[in-house]
Amino acid sequence: MLKKKGILLLCLCLSVVVLAGCDSGSELTAEEQDKIAEYSAGILLQHYGKYSRRLVKQETAAPQNTGLPVVVTPVPVEDDKEPVDEDVVSEDGEPEENVNPVSLNDLYHVAGMNVTYRTYAVCKEYPKKTSTFQLTAKRGKRLVVVQFDLKNTAKKPLHVDLSKRQIEYSLEADGASYKPTIAIQENGGMNYLDTKLKAGGSEKAILVFEIPKGSSGFGSGVLTVKEGENAATVQLKK
Repeated sequence: MLKKKGILLLCLCLSVVVLAGCDSGSELTAEEQDKIAEYSAGILLQHYGKYSRRLVKQETAAPQNTGLPVVVTPVPVEDDKEPVDEDVVSEDGEPEENVNPVSLNDLYHVAGMNVTYRTYAVCKEYPKKTSTFQLTAKRGKRLVVVQFDLKNTAKKPLHVDLSKRQIEYSLEADGASYKPTIAIQENGGMNYLDTKLKAGGSEKAILVFEIPKGSSGFGSGVLTVKEGENAATVQLKK
């Protein structure tokens, strides 16, 4: 009880000193007076047994909301994928094919067989004289017969079968492209060749194209033989 009275007396003294100072100088504002009262109450309560003074740490001030949008800077992500090669596109917008120029023998690659271009003929019927069969052009058309010589360079018989291979033939003439027709030949013709060559022997094989009658006088025909990326070209000449 005596301790409480001492505390009250101390607060009273402080108040008198503060008020005396105020009289000697400028008057205190209401805010300053509130601070003095709060300080005096704090001194009084910290000596009171049921009061434990706690120091409260201020938390880190949260960012103020300025009302402005938050700007997020995008971080570029590197692509670890390998670059993909794109197809080369020609001027007409179509992908260009990879072509590997080769000779006729390299394209057919039949061991022991030698292939050479011989000549061509433009006609309405082929052959002109025959006792078995004859190819006849349709009305308004003409036949272009391209002839090849096949030779077996080996010392034993050679069986040649090109009928199951994906060999393509095309004839460029007068700015147009033509595909071969079926050649009614015993060996099937070059596009369906299936024959047996004797050791050291040779025989003829043909390709037959049908073109408009007005193109029968062409002199710059080019034959292309293609399989996969390999292609052989033959300039038709007599």
